[in-house]
Amino acid sequence: MDDAWLPATPIPFWKMTGSGNDFVVVDNRSGLIPPAAVAGFARRVCRRGLALGADGVVLIGNAGPGDGADFAWRYVNADGSDGDFCGNGAICGARFAVLNRIAPARCVLATAAGPVRADVPDPADPRVRLAIADPGPLRLDLPVDLAGGPRTVHAIAVGVPHAVLPVEDLDGFGPDPAFAELGRAVRRHPAFPDGTNLDAIAVLDRSTLRMRTYERGVEAETLACGSGAVASAIVATALGRVAPPVTVVTRSGLPLAVDFAWHPATARATAVTLGGEARVVATGELWPEGL
Repeated sequence: MDDAWLPATPIPFWKMTGSGNDFVVVDNRSGLIPPAAVAGFARRVCRRGLALGADGVVLIGNAGPGDGADFAWRYVNADGSDGDFCGNGAICGARFAVLNRIAPARCVLATAAGPVRADVPDPADPRVRLAIADPGPLRLDLPVDLAGGPRTVHAIAVGVPHAVLPVEDLDGFGPDPAFAELGRAVRRHPAFPDGTNLDAIAVLDRSTLRMRTYERGVEAETLACGSGAVASAIVATALGRVAPPVTVVTRSGLPLAVDFAWHPATARATAVTLGGEARVVATGELWPEGL
């Protein structure tokens, strides 16, 4: 089925943005999009200029009887690959579920990376806070040989893999294609057999970072990355550059709030939370011809 599938009738959708990460969100509890068609649907609907355009698709489903969750959350990248976790996608999925009365204001999402707790204090306010599983392991000082010369990155998994590259000048990469080229090279480097996201960070002060992210699965720089903000804050803390709570300013200019308990003896972060905005851009119906 996959790329050949087209819906018989228009599909209701919400277009949402999490600090610049944009998503097509669909209530798929009734199976509007069959499992075999999900990857192809995501590839087509995420095309900018030809369809709705997005970094990825968030599908809301029914939680299993043993999940201990209010609903199932699935994230599919723009290239059709599944992502075990997406921080901004989870933030948007939580607010969508609350606004549509699928879940209470304090709810649990069943994700491929484990249960995620969300708090949507006021459904009329886009601010959402997540409590996520402990990230790790943390691998510091990984040498990466690239065409432009050697780089040192720091790797950590936050549901999905991240490589963090501290720099002094985040704007020093030159034109945007230069950063995308660097991100692509690190993403496909042999040091990361499953691929990785790249987060370049610059420390502004003891509690603030700026971040640019090349996202695996989107295969481009995005305006924000929630899991990348968590990875960046933890790495910068491990390097002694900041201390939680940490504000991470994304490429869009919108901040993400990261907090956690840091355990220097074991180089681990626990009780990790991520806060950001889930803005509703538009609601509507996706026509089959739009795919």
